[in-house]
Amino acid sequence: MKVKTSEPEGFADFWQIWQPRMRHTDGRGDARNCYRKHVLMGADPQDIIDGARGFFAFMPEKDKPYVPLAASWLNKEAYPDWAVKWREFQARLAETAAKRTAPPPKPIIQPEQAKEDREAIARRVYERLGMTALGEVH
Repeated sequence: MKVKTSEPEGFADFWQIWQPRMRHTDGRGDARNCYRKHVLMGADPQDIIDGARGFFAFMPEKDKPYVPLAASWLNKEAYPDWAVKWREFQARLAETAAKRTAPPPKPIIQPEQAKEDREAIARRVYERLGMTALGEVH
């Protein structure tokens, strides 16, 4: 009878990422043991998790049939590099999302300004663009 081994911190998250893409010869036990070994050697569990996310996110379509075994991938210790790529990608996504949610720039002419002020501003803008108030070019 085999004794159930407890899983190290973060392994369930790692396996949740790896399992849907694993080869039929891959196994949870080998992956768990290798994951534990790397964590005990000082690897940050979040680096391994983010590394797996990055590995699969940036994997070319042609390479998807050739996913390595989880233990082999862990032993190559490429997860720190993939974690960096994944985090940079996430930062770019967050930056893009922040730009999309930024308030629109303030219009040149505010609706609450007096009509004379709005007309003067419009005249100056048209003059800078070389146009008359009717939109005709000088």
